[in-house]
Amino acid sequence: MKKIACILILFLLAPHVNAQTPAITQAIKNKPAYLLTITTLNHAERVFKGILYYALTNNELTIRRQNFPGNSDTLLFSKKTDALIIEKIKNMQFDNLDSLYINNCVMLTSGNEYFISITNATVSKKISLHHYYHMQVEKLVNEVNKLVPAEFKINYLKSETKQNCK
Repeated sequence: MKKIACILILFLLAPHVNAQTPAITQAIKNKPAYLLTITTLNHAERVFKGILYYALTNNELTIRRQNFPGNSDTLLFSKKTDALIIEKIKNMQFDNLDSLYINNCVMLTSGNEYFISITNATVSKKISLHHYYHMQVEKLVNEVNKLVPAEFKINYLKSETKQNCK
């Protein structure tokens, strides 16, 4: 019953968080052979820091911020990607992950949200994590963070994050 209530609240909050900016939506329309997007936000800091969007293709990494209010889209960083890191990320297995992870120790209107979308020629996978630690996601974030300057590194949760509350 708790899980159903949590899912309902997430769907009610969803209109306030776009999974991608207009620029990322355009990248998807261009159908790159590979596209990984990671969206991050902290509920308490969203008004001041906005929502960050990371888009990684075979050729390029871009980082954008959607500012609140007004939802203006600002390009923060863009660079050509390192082929070895891209191949390492592409070889990571995410098909065994669920599409939704909720940390019952943190209110749905608090904490960090992570939305991950992976699309290649044959597969599309979307994963939503509400203040939830997962080792495979940590490995992905560590690889993406190798491509970005310090000020844009994704601040992912630690394995010690409490998340087994009932």
